[in-house]
Amino acid sequence: MSVVPVIDEHDNGNSVANVVGDARIVVRHMAGASVVRVVGDVDLAVAGRLRATFESALAMDPWIIVDLRRTEAVDSVGLGVLLAARQAARRRSGDLVLAAAPAYVVSVIRAARLGAVFPMFDTVPQAITYALRSAADHG
Repeated sequence: MSVVPVIDEHDNGNSVANVVGDARIVVRHMAGASVVRVVGDVDLAVAGRLRATFESALAMDPWIIVDLRRTEAVDSVGLGVLLAARQAARRRSGDLVLAAAPAYVVSVIRAARLGAVFPMFDTVPQAITYALRSAADHG
């Protein structure tokens, strides 16, 4: 099994960054999928911008990897945005997968009984490999 290398938000490729309050959203588009990195909280303060980011990403590709490794917290509004984006991705024959979520974020997802809803991966490269392989299998 090959693993796709980690993408860096500082590269000058196809990355787009948005700053909302104390949070930052970085999007990296690649053939077949988009990686959305949230730095800070996934909460009401970023919900609108995150929703718009997911809509833009889905317009390009139906697969989204959400890099949560630098996410500090998630609330019910943030979970709702993630869930809605996953449903939209699935309607387009893609999916939204979560990667590198800190233990606290995983515990919130499980407490909300969403652990079985979201495909979750320990690392971003694992999630990218899964998404690209699944896109190729369905495309």
